Amino acid sequence: MKKYDLIVIGAGPGGTPVAMAAAQFGKKVLLVDKRGEPGGECLFEGCIPSKILENAANRYAMLKEAEGFHIELKSTPQIHWEAVLSEKDAILKKRSGAALKHIEALPSLDFMRGTARFIDEHTVEVEGKRIAFDNAVIASGASAHLPPLQGDGVQKAWTNADLFKSSQIPDEIAFIGAGAISCELVQMFAKLGVKCHILERGPRILRRIDEQCALIVQEKMQRSGIDVVLNVDFGEIEGDLGGYTVHYTQEGEAKTLEVPHLLIATGRAPNVEGLGLEEAGVVFDRHGIRVDAGMQTNQPHIYAVGDCAVGPKFAHWATYEAGIAVHNLYAPSRHEVENDKLVWVLFSDPQIASAGLDEASAKAKGLEVSVEVYEYAADARAQIDHATDGILKFVVDNASKHIVGVQAVGPEASSLSGEAALIVSKKLTMMDVMGAIHPHPTYTEAFGNLARSAFFKSMMMHRGGGHRG
Repeated sequence: MKKYDLIVIGAGPGGTPVAMAAAQFGKKVLLVDKRGEPGGECLFEGCIPSKILENAANRYAMLKEAEGFHIELKSTPQIHWEAVLSEKDAILKKRSGAALKHIEALPSLDFMRGTARFIDEHTVEVEGKRIAFDNAVIASGASAHLPPLQGDGVQKAWTNADLFKSSQIPDEIAFIGAGAISCELVQMFAKLGVKCHILERGPRILRRIDEQCALIVQEKMQRSGIDVVLNVDFGEIEGDLGGYTVHYTQEGEAKTLEVPHLLIATGRAPNVEGLGLEEAGVVFDRHGIRVDAGMQTNQPHIYAVGDCAVGPKFAHWATYEAGIAVHNLYAPSRHEVENDKLVWVLFSDPQIASAGLDEASAKAKGLEVSVEVYEYAADARAQIDHATDGILKFVVDNASKHIVGVQAVGPEASSLSGEAALIVSKKLTMMDVMGAIHPHPTYTEAFGNLARSAFFKSMMMHRGGGHRG
């Protein structure tokens, strides 16, 4: 039976960095992936393909909005969807191929296509072959989770993975669930002229996101003609591709929605079934594999990173966790993840970026915070771009004066996330941000403007100016 220093299960943004780093440390490593191509869900069915399609939709929408910038187009813009999909496939192949070349360049790293299952705490079976290991890192990712809804249409509806394989733009589509995936996709299709519906159990979209930020996106959706249906109690979902009927009640009134296309995006479930975690003695539940702050499971020689582990579910966070895990495996000191530094971007319209804590999570941690807000309605760059829907928000710890959270909503919020990450990571204060020069007119200028206004407001309060009538 062949033996490795390390076996890594899953070649996505968590597993591949672990395997490559360990091989560079000189360890004999086996990387196993059921797809046989590095990249994982993010590359093939998640963030990369969705952003390629979204990019095309955004540029198409810009052409349709040209008249607002005093530009006359001689003909009606047309989008060639099959060409967009072909470009998507080419980009995915290029990125996966480049990653595979890096893997193959490491002589102590073997890459194997197959499904791995633990036989015991030091043995796995891959395609009928038993392989021993000293250490293991599980990076098996997550998949679309279908909720316990009634009706034969539930299993037949699309998930995000199916959507990216469709060769035609649908005329009409309904989305069940108003989380990140649905909100990105529904706006993308609306820009392409598709009649869109989004149905959500709760009172607003994006229930896990700062409410003020989420409502800005929700209002933009509604203004753009998207049918946003909230406070829904779902009944049966019937039908098949080409004709679905969604039965639901809203405020006690029974309603139905008939649509040719239906996509269910109500969350994701960790890929833990079939791994043989019970045989390895690894603790897990429906939320994922249980790990400590060093990404270590209850079995000291087995780690888990990325979406299969309990914790944030982002590709870049999986890569961050991968660095923690491989360090703790082979370095003499111990590193731990710092959840309060998490940064993420939602590619909605307008985009949302968040670094660190929002107001609700800061208060849940017992912090007394102040919240400072800059509105892009007064911003020069936003006015130039006709993009005044948005805010920049600082969440400030009153005790330390550190900015513990930054949220941005705007057309280029993703580009602001880097500075937001540094502010939170380095525990900067308003004075620190004021000391940086932000070029004019750019969206980054809002950081300086907000820091100055908040600083001088606090000075006025300190001097008693806050008590003047």
